[in-house]
Amino acid sequence: MTIENIKTTLYKLEKLMHGFNYEVCLGIEIFEGCSDIDNFKICLKKTYPGIDLGVSPIAISIVDFWEEINFGLTYRGDKRLAVELVVKNQEAFESLEKEYKNFLTSQIKPNVKIYSYPDHTAIPGYPVWWDYRFIIQSENSYIFIYGSASD
Repeated sequence: MTIENIKTTLYKLEKLMHGFNYEVCLGIEIFEGCSDIDNFKICLKKTYPGIDLGVSPIAISIVDFWEEINFGLTYRGDKRLAVELVVKNQEAFESLEKEYKNFLTSQIKPNVKIYSYPDHTAIPGYPVWWDYRFIIQSENSYIFIYGSASD
């Protein structure tokens, strides 16, 4: 799957997850040829100029990574907001969710490192109900993924 394909998948997921008083923002960027995490942050700043280079990513476990991804994808709100997937949209959602998770799984090979990026400043979306920002570091590639839901 190409980066363009996964971005299209995320866009479609955003639209299906839109609900009353509920909006989702999902995104991904791939940075090739970064020699280390500091070099990655410089590359990230070129894409998101408002980020703070002083923010340090936090190493996390694969379990924590998947818990956050799954929480965002399964969150359906409460009395103040709602995401309602009608049956026909539920099937489309499940298919797109599977594409997203399969892509992420394909990027998580042995020896990768996963980090949480603790600052949402200058990253698209606005965290109200849930949010995540992760870095998947492989040998010379960094994948930055983010997601959030707001009202």
